[in-house]
Amino acid sequence: MVNKDSVRQELEKLLASRVFEAKKQACNFLEYVVAEKLAGRGSKITQYGIAVEALGKPTDYCPTENPAVRVEAGRVRKLLEEYYLADGEGSLLRIQLPVGSYEPVFLQVGAPRIAQQPGWEEKSIQSVGPRVYISCQNPASIRDDTARNLVYSLYSGLPVILGRFREVRIALADHAHTSRHAEDELEYAWQHHRAEFILKCDLQIEPDGFLASQVLLHTLTHEVVWSGSFSIPRLYDPKLLETISAQMVMEAFSLNRGAALAYWSRYWRSQDTMPAHYQVLVEHIHFLQEDVSERSFRAFLQACRERTRQYHDDALAHLHFAVLCLYARLLAFEGCTLLTDQWRQLTLKALALNPGNALAHGVFALECYQRGDLELCQVEMNTARQTNPFDTACGHLLAVGLCALRGWERSFMMLGDVLGTESRHPEPFRSIPCLYYFRQGNFISASEDAESFRQLGGWETFGKLTGHCRAEDCQGCIRTLGQAVDRVATQMESRHAPASQLWERIQHSLVASAEQQSTSGAW
Repeated sequence: MVNKDSVRQELEKLLASRVFEAKKQACNFLEYVVAEKLAGRGSKITQYGIAVEALGKPTDYCPTENPAVRVEAGRVRKLLEEYYLADGEGSLLRIQLPVGSYEPVFLQVGAPRIAQQPGWEEKSIQSVGPRVYISCQNPASIRDDTARNLVYSLYSGLPVILGRFREVRIALADHAHTSRHAEDELEYAWQHHRAEFILKCDLQIEPDGFLASQVLLHTLTHEVVWSGSFSIPRLYDPKLLETISAQMVMEAFSLNRGAALAYWSRYWRSQDTMPAHYQVLVEHIHFLQEDVSERSFRAFLQACRERTRQYHDDALAHLHFAVLCLYARLLAFEGCTLLTDQWRQLTLKALALNPGNALAHGVFALECYQRGDLELCQVEMNTARQTNPFDTACGHLLAVGLCALRGWERSFMMLGDVLGTESRHPEPFRSIPCLYYFRQGNFISASEDAESFRQLGGWETFGKLTGHCRAEDCQGCIRTLGQAVDRVATQMESRHAPASQLWERIQHSLVASAEQQSTSGAW
């Protein structure tokens, strides 16, 4: 049994730490739930009790209408994680707040444990991604009631949404500090929060509504990495705010195309040294967004192997290693057969270490599908979408993986869901439904030859196919492909040509994979 005095001492260290400094609401929240737990009332902690007794909310507080307690709980979890990764690494007792509960847990971690595998060291260092400091107008300074509520909704929603992604960590601006450091907020975000990005959110009142602006800057170089602006009518549908957040997440923080993650990866690859716990994500993003070559794949593989060998509980490293095994299956690099054999073991480990992560459920769903467990695959796919509907990269991965495994119909449905959000950037995944018809008409095999590709209509034909897909015009795809293939008198031998982008490589590999399958993958 954990000694109560030890818990109180640990709580005092937490509240006095740099991580919790000046975060009054988070401190009040944690102090209240710990006191209730020590008093034997842990199982009876409620949102209402926290709101009224810890956060100072009025007695008519309604949890279903005001998410303040849920937002603060997510913030406290992030702060606890940050503290124990840095200042509290040597603590013999840890206070944790499990996801989905307001009852804290006290863990004794001082006793040595036996490593589960030879060569693994028992350390708490985890692979991580960049921290984002979210800065927004102080709602209390806004006189317009609608504008004030809108700023609060945008500000309180962003940490919740971004907190669902393991690849991003969150730091929230304290308005008292922000006002004193307004002229040098970038420096403040780095010095006090070690945040490599600052997301500045601003709302301007216009005659017909509001203009919401978001700018993402790199704190170390002061460069603007991404920006976006959105018009919001005065009478707006709350779902519009989710659409705005989804757009920002997709364009700035998604794994397969996020501008912030791409910039972060390039920055650290250009430095003489890189934090070891950054390497897995840095190499993955470089491979995924910058250089789809066997060399970058091997660098990503080496980073995954080193981290998972040294830190058996590194959640992010195991998760991205499992995704790498899927790439190995899709791209069929020489000597990677063993990785496909490791896929099941790594997906199970990734899921165990990341139980609430959409990407972990997504990659496990694909592993289930390739084993023929279609029922469990469906359950895991649904879980992935429900866990984080904002994770479009997970949806893309599912669609591509299902195409590779010949789950055409399910892949088309997945793409329809994922591509519902419009984007200013090109979307190569929109062409993936054509793969089914590519295979039927041997389009890819013919197009790999330069002369035949020209006869097929070249990129003009490919552009038409993409247009058909955007319009969900499958019959148009069939007609265009039929006309193109008719222009080729004889089929050319398939000669694989290296592609410059990942999903071009995948398109070639998907066809080869599909031809090797002897059974239909349709649901």
